[in-house]
Amino acid sequence: MFTDDKRNFRRMQINTPANLTTIEPIAGLSFAAECVDLSATGLSIHLDELLEPNTLLTVNIDSTHPSIAPLKATAKVIRASKEDDGTVTAGLEIIEFN
Repeated sequence: MFTDDKRNFRRMQINTPANLTTIEPIAGLSFAAECVDLSATGLSIHLDELLEPNTLLTVNIDSTHPSIAPLKATAKVIRASKEDDGTVTAGLEIIEFN
């Protein structure tokens, strides 16, 4: 069941490629990423570059997963961290579906 609390939206663990393109603060930078977790309001990704919080992005996921349609959305980085092994994880909030 969905609630008004965004933390309680059901999440789906997936491993599918994603392409990110920055909108702000610098437009046009592109990054390859892997979407690892998806919900109705956001997604969690792994990538090589550490993105700053509040960066606006266009997210494209050409999913081959049977339960997930291709996705194009505008999203904002709400958290980003670099693990000891060098893996960068970012949480994105979906602002609008395009």
